[in-house]
Formats: sequence, C-alpha cells, structure tokens
Amino acid sequence: MAISEHAIVSGSYSTQSITSNTNVRDVSQLLDLWAHKWTPMLNRVKWASESGGLVVEWVSEHLGWGYVNNSATIASAATTFTVTSGLAGLTAAETVKQLQDGTMLYAKKDSGSAAFWVVVSVASSYTVTFTALAGSSGSMTAESNIYVIGHFANEGSDPFPDISRKRTLLSNKFAILRKDIKITGSQAATDMYAVSNETSHQMTLRLLEMQREREWSMLYSTAQARTSTAASYIYGAYGFLNAVSSQDWVNTSTTSLTEDGLNDMVADVWDNGGGGPLVLAGNKAQIRKFTQWDQDRVRTTPDAKLGGHYVTRYMTDVGIEVELVPMRKTPVNILFLLDVGNLKLRPKKGRKLILEPLAKVGDYKRWQLLSEYTLEMRGYDKGYHAMWTALT
Repeated sequence: MAISEHAIVSGSYSTQSITSNTNVRDVSQLLDLWAHKWTPMLNRVKWASESGGLVVEWVSEHLGWGYVNNSATIASAATTFTVTSGLAGLTAAETVKQLQDGTMLYAKKDSGSAAFWVVVSVASSYTVTFTALAGSSGSMTAESNIYVIGHFANEGSDPFPDISRKRTLLSNKFAILRKDIKITGSQAATDMYAVSNETSHQMTLRLLEMQREREWSMLYSTAQARTSTAASYIYGAYGFLNAVSSQDWVNTSTTSLTEDGLNDMVADVWDNGGGGPLVLAGNKAQIRKFTQWDQDRVRTTPDAKLGGHYVTRYMTDVGIEVELVPMRKTPVNILFLLDVGNLKLRPKKGRKLILEPLAKVGDYKRWQLLSEYTLEMRGYDKGYHAMWTALT
C-alpha cells in the first residue's frame, strides 16, 4: 500500500524519471551556454552604479529645439508673432525661454529670401515683439521654423530675466528576477554523463535563463507598482517609448520597414540629440531586410571560400552609422533604434546577483538566484531613441 505523504512532489525532477540510455545522452549544447549569443543587446548595455533607493531617478531638462514656430501668418510689415504651443512635447512657456531681448532670429520668408529679426520683448501670452534688420521684412506662413541664432547683449547692459528651464524628474522602479533551484539528495548523488555536479549544472542553466529575461525586460517590459499581492515590474525601452507614442520618434502605423523610412528616423534621432552608438535591435525578419534592399552594395572581405550577403552595420544617407543586432524569438512587430550611450542598467545595492542557499526541507536542498535591478533610459522624452511597433 502506497504511503501518499512520501510521494514525489508533482512536477519536480526525480532521478526515477531517468529511464534508459542515461550515459549516452547528447549534451553538446552545454558548451554554448556562456557564448552570450542569446543576449546580444544585454552585452551592449553597461551596468552603472548601485542604488539604495526605492526607485532610480534622473533629471531631464530640455533647452528647446533651437527654433520656435509662429502660430499664425506673419504679414510683411508685422512686428509681432505668437509662439505656437506643444512643439514636439514642449509647452509654449518652455519654448519661449529660448528668446530674450536681443536674441537674433533667422527664418526663410515666403519669397525665399532670408529674414533676420531681433527680439524686443516676449509677453506672458507668448507674443514676441521684434524688429527686422535692414532688408528683412516680408511675409511668412504659419508654423514656419524661426531659428535662434544667439542672444546678444550690449556693453554695460543690465542682467536679463532668468530663463532656467523646468526640470522633469524621471524615474524607474526596481524589479526582482528570481530563479529557484531545488535538488533532491538522490539527484545530487547520481552520476550522469557530462554533468559532474547536478547542482552546478542547474545553477548554470538558471543563470542563462535569467540573463535572457534581463534582456527581454530591458527591451519589452512595462511598469507595474509593487503591492502586497503583485510584484514590481520595470519600464523597459518599450514602456518608456510607449509613454511618448504621440511623438515622431515612435512609429505606430508603418507596417513595412523601408530604407527611406529608416534613414529618416535615424536622421531625426540624431537631430534630436541621440549621438550613439546607435543600435537597431529587433527580430531577424526586420534586420535581414538590410541585405535585401540592394545586394549590389553588400561587401564582405574577398574570400574564394565564402559567398552570400551579410550586413552588420549600416551607414545612413546622412553619414550616421547604425549597428544591426538581430534578436532571437522576439516580436516581429517591434523594432528599436537605441542610443546605448544613454542606456544603463542600475542594480539595487548589494543585489546585482545573489546566489544563496535556503533552509533544507526534507530530502531537498534549495537555492535562490536573485537579481534586483532597473533601467535608466535617458533621453527617451527628447527623441534620443526610437521605436516601430506595427511592422510585419
């Protein structure tokens, strides 16, 4: 008669599950466990300093885009215009801080010639009064770019008003990745081909699994606040960029990646301040398109034994180089353009990676592999990074 309380726990590993051919199993894949080929993006992002806080916080201050837009047509003899609001996520109040008494502006008139204006004053209604330099009068359509050349001051002039920018405090929560390891006494004592230590073997596999989940959470996660019944999740690149999906650097409609579209996005990211190194990371279905656009331009080192086409880096039409990183088993619809210089993984103090034994229970030995960390993604609100979400 079976004694039920001594039964093997359902779903747990048991040496009794080894039935035959124990000593001839092919375990050659173990040789590749630490090749990092499963986590190509994780390898490109550095770990930064530890934090003892509940969240990681950083400050974002936007100096403006270097130009303003006029909300309505400017007549030929006009001396005022009103700055439009909501320019790429900036309020009119922040946009006009680029302008002061004495600021020189440049714009192209409807006639095609240049207009040079000098700001006289900026009203609380964001109406700018200006004077035109000689020969610079002329009409201008609404929503034209009026560029800030510089703020010039006269000798002996009084100090100008404060133009400190509004600071935004950005943050990300910490999350805990944990892998639990449970080994029976019999399992640990059983000799198996190519696995000299079952405990060490399971730890290696769980660590590899954790690395893969670190990479996925860094890219695809969205946040959730911790409660007594729910774990905390971090914002990954998707979560951060999805929060600013109304901006031009988040494309939610394009279904087919094109060379022109890619070049335009890289140019915009660079124009916004994303300096790089820039990395394009996504499913292999998107990355392989780079060799399909024009194979005549594909170059490899001449080798009589080598044929085919392979591209690891792409030079855009404005001279910005992008590294191509194909990802395994990832969503086809999402493609990231990331400035990895503005990405950092931040560990909780003393908890970057912990392996510790837990109390012994019955004939089991238990360990936990634990990592508490978050992602600091600077510039997502300014267009340093980009994302496509609807590709096929």
